[in-house]
Amino acid sequence: MKRPKAHSDNLFFPIPPARIDRTLEVAPLLPAVAANYLAEVQRWRNAVVTAVATNDPVVAHVENFTTRARNRLAVLMATNWDPRTRLWALTSGYGLTPFPATIPPAQLDDPMQAVMDVLHWRVAVVNYLTDIWDVLGEPELEMGECMAIGGFMRPARLEGRCVYCLTEFDFHRIDPDDHGCVLMSHASAA
Repeated sequence: MKRPKAHSDNLFFPIPPARIDRTLEVAPLLPAVAANYLAEVQRWRNAVVTAVATNDPVVAHVENFTTRARNRLAVLMATNWDPRTRLWALTSGYGLTPFPATIPPAQLDDPMQAVMDVLHWRVAVVNYLTDIWDVLGEPELEMGECMAIGGFMRPARLEGRCVYCLTEFDFHRIDPDDHGCVLMSHASAA
């Protein structure tokens, strides 16, 4: 999706500081590296939430970012959901949850687990957005609206990266099945 040139870099999802693959099981990110990355992700979330809530001119020009799309992004970025929203998410079948990382990274016992929680949250949102518009009947969101929301879930440069783990691969291994994407298992559809 082409984004307006005005789309600020702090509104793009931060790229992980290392490959997100099976090596993390034996060699996870150092706690300080994980905490720093988690802090970047929290800054990103706060920037997006603020830009949407204040109708920042940067987001006002995002193509297909309708009121309905803004409202859905606000729900997806929320850290707490009411029972009705939880039920909606549960029945969606996409594994959607509120944004998980709200504790300051310096106060976490396991920043790597918090990073993985955020990446799993992101995968569920991305999977939801790639699928929810393609239904019989009236969709919750149109494809263009999903693309507008998805623009915030992607890094500034996604080319050459897996859409789920955000790790770089050559063209022949970019498909999640071809590189054994460790986050792919979190991309379930209804």
